[in-house]
Amino acid sequence: MAAVAAAGADERGWFAVPPPVRELFKLFPLRVYAADPLPARAPDRTRERPRLYVFAREEEAQRGRPSYNPSCLKWQTYLRIAGVDVDLVPSSNHASPSGSLPFLLPSSADLRPAVPLTGGKIACYAQDRSSQDLHDMSSPRLEAYLALLTRNLRPAWSQVQAANPLQLHALYIFPANTPLLTTLYLPSNILLRTPLLHTLRTAATAEILKTTRRPLLSPPQPLADADAAFRSLAALLADDEWFFAADAPGTFDAEVFAYTHLILDKGMGWRDDSLRRCLAAFPNLVRHSTRLYERCWGAAETEV
Repeated sequence: MAAVAAAGADERGWFAVPPPVRELFKLFPLRVYAADPLPARAPDRTRERPRLYVFAREEEAQRGRPSYNPSCLKWQTYLRIAGVDVDLVPSSNHASPSGSLPFLLPSSADLRPAVPLTGGKIACYAQDRSSQDLHDMSSPRLEAYLALLTRNLRPAWSQVQAANPLQLHALYIFPANTPLLTTLYLPSNILLRTPLLHTLRTAATAEILKTTRRPLLSPPQPLADADAAFRSLAALLADDEWFFAADAPGTFDAEVFAYTHLILDKGMGWRDDSLRRCLAAFPNLVRHSTRLYERCWGAAETEV
């Protein structure tokens, strides 16, 4: 009798299932259903071709069009130079294992398990699968010109001079280019767009100051720096087709193109064209941009 009473007490303890719930599960027992198929947009387990995750509009990615982001366009162009066909996937930094785009997932036949590739690893991947010699030169001279792009041209991409030198024009900072910034990087929901716009502008300002090593933003300076960079690049290219008198384009050509093409492309919708007019003063750089576009994408669409 005591044992029966103890059992009843256990059933009425804190972790006991209430009788109505027990009766419910008797009528409707738990059942495990088969997994639903993944949505159409979700990545499948088999990739016939490598996938390059970039900033891009959906329809343009499907057509393999150039990314609107210089970092993404550099590696997209280099893979095309190497003749490596990839599928473009519109993405964002939040989806990247490294926190930034682009990254490349090799095809299922390449690596098991697939490891996301970024930066120089994308270059090695392209070189290993190219039918031509793509082993780019490595020298202090090349590093110096890469630093020129980073310190002089990249800040000008985000910040350019207006007709009024006291007014700041920028992709991220100047209000006239806010529609372009919204189209490229910001969500349509105003509740999300407003704080993100503030975050982007703050981050862009900090990046410009860090790169230029100046305590304050100076509107006239970025365009002057860009002009100096273009002048040096034009002198380096001279009358050659590709930089460093190479027989074929390399990573440096792709890096310069990633800026010059987007600066010259009227389809970008720039409200301020100071940087485009600055670049147009160097015809050999314009021809280089057109030449590389035609090599990788066919008929040129860049206008000056």
